[in-house]
Amino acid sequence: MEELLNWMEYIEDVRQARKVRHKLKDILVIVLFATLANADDWVEMEMFAKEYQDYLRKYIGLENGVPSHDTLNRVMGLLSPDILQQLYGKWQELINRDEGEALKKIICIDGKTMRSNKRKEGKPSHIVSA
Repeated sequence: MEELLNWMEYIEDVRQARKVRHKLKDILVIVLFATLANADDWVEMEMFAKEYQDYLRKYIGLENGVPSHDTLNRVMGLLSPDILQQLYGKWQELINRDEGEALKKIICIDGKTMRSNKRKEGKPSHIVSA
């Protein structure tokens, strides 16, 4: 993981330096981890980062707190698709090596309550997927 984080340091940040409150690396890590946790949009990514701030701080600084969903969207829109493809390639390399064994053990679990299936005195049915 350290190799991937170090590689992120070399990605060119095209934003105006005086307006930057959040490091590019911080935003990339938040988006990567939130995407792996099945976050579907920028709001969910922001919520993920707020919920897991303590965990994220093991990898990134978050000196100015968690960036807003608008910031995540805007910054990711500035990045070249080639850079994102390279980031994905680096992630795949990490997963395919021995270091990735711990990462493969993460399982995302999602649960839903089925609508209109409540019996008279019973509880509604639930679906859990992993």
